[in-house]
Amino acid sequence: MTPELSRRRFLQAAAASGLTLGLTPSGVLAAAGDGAAVVNHWLHVGADGAVTVYSNAQEMGQGAMSGVAQLLADELRLDWAAIRVEQAPNLPAYGMAGDGRWAGGSSSIREQWDLLRKAGAAAREMLVEAGARRLGVPAADCRADAGHVVHATSGRRVAYGEVAAEAARLPVPQDPKPLPRGEWRLIGQPVARKDLPGKVDGSAVYAIDVRVPGMLSATIRQSPVFGGRLVSVDPAPALRVRGVRHVVPIQGVAFSIRTPNGPQEFRLADAVAVVASDWWSAKKGLEALSPVWDVAGKDGLDTAGIDALLAADLGEEGELRKDKEDEEAAVRAAHADGMGRAAKRFEADYRVPYLAHACMEPLSAAVHVRADAVEVWSGSQAPSSVQRILSGLTGIPEDRVTTHILYSGGAFGRRFISDFVTQAGFVSRAVGAPVKLVWSREEDLAQGRYRPASAARLTAGLDAAGLPTALRMKFASGNRQDFTLLSPPGRPQPDHAPPYYIAGGLSTVRRRPDLAVPTGPWRAPGSTQCAFFFESFVDELAHAAGMDPLAYRRRLLADNPRALRVLDAAAERAGWGKSPASGRGRGIAIWNSFQSIAAQVAEVSVEGDRLRVHKVTCAFDCGTAVNPDSVRAQGEGSILMALSATLAEAVTVEKGAVTSLNFDRYRLLRLAQAPEIEVVLLDSPDAPVGGAGEPMTPPLPPALANAIFAATGRRLRSLPLAAHGLTVA
Repeated sequence: MTPELSRRRFLQAAAASGLTLGLTPSGVLAAAGDGAAVVNHWLHVGADGAVTVYSNAQEMGQGAMSGVAQLLADELRLDWAAIRVEQAPNLPAYGMAGDGRWAGGSSSIREQWDLLRKAGAAAREMLVEAGARRLGVPAADCRADAGHVVHATSGRRVAYGEVAAEAARLPVPQDPKPLPRGEWRLIGQPVARKDLPGKVDGSAVYAIDVRVPGMLSATIRQSPVFGGRLVSVDPAPALRVRGVRHVVPIQGVAFSIRTPNGPQEFRLADAVAVVASDWWSAKKGLEALSPVWDVAGKDGLDTAGIDALLAADLGEEGELRKDKEDEEAAVRAAHADGMGRAAKRFEADYRVPYLAHACMEPLSAAVHVRADAVEVWSGSQAPSSVQRILSGLTGIPEDRVTTHILYSGGAFGRRFISDFVTQAGFVSRAVGAPVKLVWSREEDLAQGRYRPASAARLTAGLDAAGLPTALRMKFASGNRQDFTLLSPPGRPQPDHAPPYYIAGGLSTVRRRPDLAVPTGPWRAPGSTQCAFFFESFVDELAHAAGMDPLAYRRRLLADNPRALRVLDAAAERAGWGKSPASGRGRGIAIWNSFQSIAAQVAEVSVEGDRLRVHKVTCAFDCGTAVNPDSVRAQGEGSILMALSATLAEAVTVEKGAVTSLNFDRYRLLRLAQAPEIEVVLLDSPDAPVGGAGEPMTPPLPPALANAIFAATGRRLRSLPLAAHGLTVA
């Protein structure tokens, strides 16, 4: 099975008769044809009336491809059934933010909301003008409707396909007018996603499905101890396994790649790959090997030691987090003043572990390195990066590296890292054939780019009513990942932060880049740790003040009406004002990320050591929900992923190596443990369009921990909950 859309087919479609609209390299809207240098084609209206949207949104299950198409289809006044969506190839300037093609950060819609609607509006205006000329009437007297240009007075109409070629010869409007909200027909509607039929009938193509002529299969083992070097490997035992063709050592591989910020060195971890006629034979061959690794000086790291280092870091001063470089003195002065006015202080420490991505589809990629070209099939979140890296590895120019962008069976940030694709390229070059590399589940969990283990100490100065006069958050982590910023009154609300405005807020971080455990983005980076720390602490402050946790947060949100509305919606839908059933407790939390606001209420019961999560209610405001069904689905997935991580997930390390190597030790949520989930969507037409793929992840951990306290009086300040002896019913 191979992907249907190739670079050649795409360019042929762009040159075909009809209207093809996109961006020039300078970012100007233009139409293809007559030699126009259009490289970023968003849509094509064919002479037969067929309309195709080429989506630059990576489809990772979040519905981004359909969401992008929904924006364009609405502006074109098309029926949803009349538009086709295809994944656009990785052509130059088809980027998300000017620095190449990538997917993440809940950005597919929010970063392109204005640009895509502008492109659709331009195409509509061109088609209306061409249709009006064909009908012999002024364009002002015509409208677009269901793939036709309609003369308002006479009702005469002409199909888009009939005038598409004429439209392509018209000047492209550079300031088209997108449709006002009152005229939307598709935006805000729960239309059926275009990617679902193929996922139901099995025709959808993932990297693990790819088949090309002459392709071999491979799997790989890297040093089980982080940073270990391959000393030697005897290939003979593997070569005796039926079907095994090659054993490929990877040792000391480093090369330079071009990046937007200049040349950069890329290193592949030492490894051994086994190549065979099929994956199972490759796996059996790999199991037969006994690689010798040099791990001297790298095998002393363990989970307990990491936790101790982070706890010790909370006693250090740390680096001040501030908006501007020249405001440190003012931030510290405001904090000191607030603490000086406090009637009392309250302090608590919190901790979270490393987390793996554990995607449903293990890391996989197919690569064919030829003498003068490279072809790649992957679900990478960073296809432009893949293109640059494989060019650096092979010495073949980037424009000769073709990347087929496929569906991804889960990503959550892990597929931003291009190690697995680069390994497939290295092995393909070594054996002179196309190679599909698939990591085992054990390798996937042993060689992750984990969400960093982190710790925090929060200290509040409180007035006589128990409200904060100043608050400090010390954050300790093993990498450069961002952390929360406390906003003083009168300042814009930052992203990835609590929605409260707090006078005398001070945030500092202590980072440990020397920890050998590799880290990377994990759904809603930074916010998943900080929301647990901060919203657990706010809950503790509420109880210390003798106030209801909802009422306490309402006091803190007095200057943020949008966030207050979200909080109230979650509480009302969850029945906060009514007593829960006997033995149950409710917890609440709110967080701000990716320009969206999410509040959640968890309802639980605890009998002995048995925890049952009955329901999670989420209120969510992303400004405008392009497809409410997709947004709700994203919320349900985010909540389940966060719930799984909160209950039992933790990467454990012993002697420098991960020991949680499969789902018997890295425990995921089971279907029978899943609660009822309700997602309530709120509309804020005047707010920027926010993301939906990640913002509903952060509030769940604190809401759940707060609910356990409400049910039992037991305050849990570290995750996972299973580490405290709780089992999940």
